[in-house]
Amino acid sequence: MDNIKRYKKLIIPLTSSWNHRTWRSYAPVWLRSFADGLQNLIDWLPAVWKDRHWDDYYITKMLQRKIELQRAYLVRHNRHLSIDIDNYWMTVVLNLLELEHEKFYEMEVQDYNKSTFNFIELPENPEYSTLDIKEEWEDYDSYFRKYPSTYRKVLKKYGPQEKRRLAYLVADYNQKKCRDLLFEILKQKSIAWWD
Repeated sequence: MDNIKRYKKLIIPLTSSWNHRTWRSYAPVWLRSFADGLQNLIDWLPAVWKDRHWDDYYITKMLQRKIELQRAYLVRHNRHLSIDIDNYWMTVVLNLLELEHEKFYEMEVQDYNKSTFNFIELPENPEYSTLDIKEEWEDYDSYFRKYPSTYRKVLKKYGPQEKRRLAYLVADYNQKKCRDLLFEILKQKSIAWWD
């Protein structure tokens, strides 16, 4: 799972954009508005190009791009006292979005087992096959020790299960917690993300 992008807090400039005079200070409103629109097209073109209308992955990819752009803008301008806090929470949300996109917790459980998959033809109908999964090794106990509270909650909710099924239930529970935390932070913190 080393291919997951990890966001770090942006470096906040020592000065505020209130202290800087640029061409925008002297340009008419219509020109600034035109320049902003043009910059938006440039900023959003890669995200829009890759967007598809299939599932929630693309909705949250657009959200991720929006937060990346907004965080960069807010930090670059550094015009309010809580920018360090906003930078922190936006970075947390971006990292949670990345974990969600990569289905990190759902995939992580596969590091604790190795299985072989074979398709076996059904004798009564050779056009169809059944999937035969053989587990070569597993270390689910280490996985359960990594997430003891989740393990206990899953055991309480589903009762005793086969180890493999229990491990995948823990993984599903962790992935759901990741998504819930992401949207809880957005619900509580995003209202303050403005300039």
